[in-house]
Amino acid sequence: MTEQGAVAAGEPADQGWQRLHPLSPLLRGGVVLLAVLGYAISQLVDTLFQSFEPGRFIPGDVADDTGGRAITAHPVLALVALVVVLAAVGGVSWVSWRFSRFRVAGGQVELRTGVLFRQHRQVPLERVQAVETTRPILARLLGLSQVVVQSAGGSDSHLTLAFLGADRAEELRTHLLDLAGRADDRGAPQHAPGAGVEVPGAAVDAPAAGAARRPDDADPLVTVPNGRLFVATVLHGSTIVLGILVVGAALTVGIAEAGLEALAAAPAMIPVVFGLAASRVKEMLVHGNFSIARSRTALRVRHGLTDLRVATVPLHRVQAVEVLQPLWWRPWGWWRVRVNVAGVKAGADGDDTETVLLPVGTSAEALAVLSALGAHPEDPVLLEALHGDGGEPGWTGPPAGARWLDPWSWRRTGYAVASRALYVRKGRWTRRAVVVPHARVQSLALRQGPLQARLGLVSATVVSTPGPVDASVPHLDAARAEDFLEVVGDRAREARRLVGAGGPADAAPDLEPLAPDPTGLVD
Repeated sequence: MTEQGAVAAGEPADQGWQRLHPLSPLLRGGVVLLAVLGYAISQLVDTLFQSFEPGRFIPGDVADDTGGRAITAHPVLALVALVVVLAAVGGVSWVSWRFSRFRVAGGQVELRTGVLFRQHRQVPLERVQAVETTRPILARLLGLSQVVVQSAGGSDSHLTLAFLGADRAEELRTHLLDLAGRADDRGAPQHAPGAGVEVPGAAVDAPAAGAARRPDDADPLVTVPNGRLFVATVLHGSTIVLGILVVGAALTVGIAEAGLEALAAAPAMIPVVFGLAASRVKEMLVHGNFSIARSRTALRVRHGLTDLRVATVPLHRVQAVEVLQPLWWRPWGWWRVRVNVAGVKAGADGDDTETVLLPVGTSAEALAVLSALGAHPEDPVLLEALHGDGGEPGWTGPPAGARWLDPWSWRRTGYAVASRALYVRKGRWTRRAVVVPHARVQSLALRQGPLQARLGLVSATVVSTPGPVDASVPHLDAARAEDFLEVVGDRAREARRLVGAGGPADAAPDLEPLAPDPTGLVD
């Protein structure tokens, strides 16, 4: 990604440059317009209600009114002020749209913006991690979408084209994925079973109107019903703890007294309940209407109730996979699948919209997603990682002394080294199974705290790209931790040598679909 503070004067205005949709200014200034209209309406409603209070309002007398009442007492002035503000917002938005242009040419995506302070942003196609389309609620009403080009520099270097027509956005997304895929093909060999070989040719600057689309919109691999998502969203640790506290108080002091105490404590509980409800509603809005489909080299994820998002997860960018099951999901057999993706990380506020491949699904659906990543649904090591309780052959775990630091799950914790991947499992209340292909291991580390030092224990960590998946193995015996470092390190070096002759681990797509001779997560 490169940025320039100004664009050289005198450059041709055409050469493939295209404008965004003419309705883009309306969406860009939509929030401001709604805020202004909301304020004006609230003032009018407030004036209307105050006019019915005896002794508070005398028509024509505004001597005791302050700012907001003074202006709303003169409808003409209020209307003129509203028109001026709306015109200013609309004018600024229109000028911003007028000087915003983009193009796809010369092996990169370019975007020019700004009037006084001009900016020229470029994303080389070989640095493109993924391309997704998003449709906020206002954009959906107008039939528009925005295209987000995700580059290897992280979220700060993403390029957003807001807004385009929905069909045009899909054509551009497909076109960019084709070009970025060809760039990846030139940069690293492809080994997808049954995949066709594309002949390199001249890059096309822009997709032709009405051109045939690449068949990546296959039938959904998994579709999550909104009813199941609602139940799973409510069955969260915070809501369960809050419910237990309320029930416990009722049983302790009596239902009648508990009701009175609850009313007295209601003001103090409002922020807690509001924050809890906001987080649960946000998760429902983000993951609603969830479906995932498999294309030749990527997974395509659709989700969102109000803000519809279509994201593409290239298989060769997946670095680690985690399948987890909270205790309260166990009676239903539900699981969640998360991944670490090169160039993508969960937000600081816990936003995981780009790293969740299955928000809640059955065991069969979770295995279907893992199969799309290359795992065999009947792989015994994988099944032991999901359902095992400890003591299975081939698994190495903490010694009995670890029960002092982890009395509940030390027996289940452990790792298994297969020919192509490392399997890690841990947790008894919230079961977690992690799969890291050897070629994706970035580095290894051993850590020892003061209590671990007294017990002769060491925690081993597999360092992956930033993301929600943690591939650490806690509380190993010191000797076994050193063996872990040696064995996994040797497998990682050998895997990188085989897939890319010493190239970077994210250059070779070894996460591939199931085949008679599969490569990827399976042994």
